[in-house]
Amino acid sequence: WTGVVVIMSGAATFITPGAASTVRGPRDTPEGGSLIGGGESHRVSKGDVVIIPPNAPHMYKNIEEPFRYLVIQTP
Repeated sequence: WTGVVVIMSGAATFITPGAASTVRGPRDTPEGGSLIGGGESHRVSKGDVVIIPPNAPHMYKNIEEPFRYLVIQTP
C-alpha cells in the first residue's frame, strides 16, 4: 500500500527511503521497530503531507510532542 500521512500536531524528523536494519539489538526502537540507515531527512510539522511508497522503510525521530498524524492507506 501507499501511505498518505497528514501531520496533525507536533513535529518530527521524517526519514525515507532508507535501508531497514537486518540486525536486531540495541538499535531497535522501544516500539519494536528497527532503525533505518541512509535515505533523506525532512522536518515535518502540522499541516505537512508525506507520501510513503509501498514497502519503503521509514521512521520518525527527534519527535516534538504531542506528535499526532493521520495515515490513509491506498492500494
